[in-house]
Formats: sequence, C-alpha cells, structure tokens
Amino acid sequence: DWGKAVAHSGFGIVTFGIAALLAWEVEDIRVVRAGETFEVGRYALTFAGVQQGSGPNFVSTIAKVDVVRNGRRIVTLTPEKRFYPVARMPTTEAAIHEGMFRDLYVVLGDEQGDGGWAVRTYVKPFANWIWAGCIIMALGGALSLSDRRHRVGVSARKTGHAISIPAE
Repeated sequence: DWGKAVAHSGFGIVTFGIAALLAWEVEDIRVVRAGETFEVGRYALTFAGVQQGSGPNFVSTIAKVDVVRNGRRIVTLTPEKRFYPVARMPTTEAAIHEGMFRDLYVVLGDEQGDGGWAVRTYVKPFANWIWAGCIIMALGGALSLSDRRHRVGVSARKTGHAISIPAE
C-alpha cells in the first residue's frame, strides 16, 4: 500500500507539473541590441552584447545576458552559437538557469542586418516537478516490488504446491 501511495503521489506531481508548465509558460522572441533591456514575465533581461570564442573544434559567438528580478540580479546567462568547420554545422547552446519553481532558458539566434541579435527567452514554471514526479513514481514502484507477498512463487513455497504454467 505504501508503494502504491508513493507512486500515485508522484503521478499527481507529474500531472501538476505538466498542467502548470502548459498554463503559465512564457515565451518571447525578439531582436535586441547591446545594452538593451527587455522584460519576459517577471524578469528584466539586459543584453550586454556578444563576443567571439573558440573551443577545441568549433568557433562560437557568446552572448552575455543579465537577469534581474525585483531589482536584484539573479544570474548572468551566456547562450552561444557554435560553428563546427569540419562538419560545416552550426548549433545553438541554450543558457539555462534552473530553479525549484521555474527554469529560465535564453537562446541566441542570428545576427540581424541592423546590428541586433535574435534572442529567444522561455520561462518554464514547474518543469523540474515533472522529473521529480517521475522519480517518486519509480521509487513507489520499487517500494511496492519490495513486498514479498506480491512475488510469484512465494505462496507456492508456503503451501508446498507448485505453480504450473500450461503449455501452448
């Protein structure tokens, strides 16, 4: 019974996380220039600009975005665009700030003709609750499997009767 209760609690947490994410998610796509501040949900984001960087097998353009809420700086995010010359493949690396009640994603897009950059921002509330609920469901399943009464063959050993499986 405890395993069942724990697993169903996890399912409730997953359901709440999905419903909250779908109901309160905020998405913003815009072109910003260096020094420009914009608001997404309850956050003020300042696009400080971009700089060039490189890795072992790529070159990158790295943006710096300061995130402020209620006048208090929370974090500086650094999304980037990477280009792999050997494969001739561009990729984007989202900057993610995780929290218990929300995740904040910032993605750097392409440079625009007027000197601005395309920036996508997502605020996803309760996203981590989906993962937590799945873990709790798995723990509930493991807890229920630990009960010897539900294992096949245990009752047969107690009574001395063998379990027979009919042949096909």
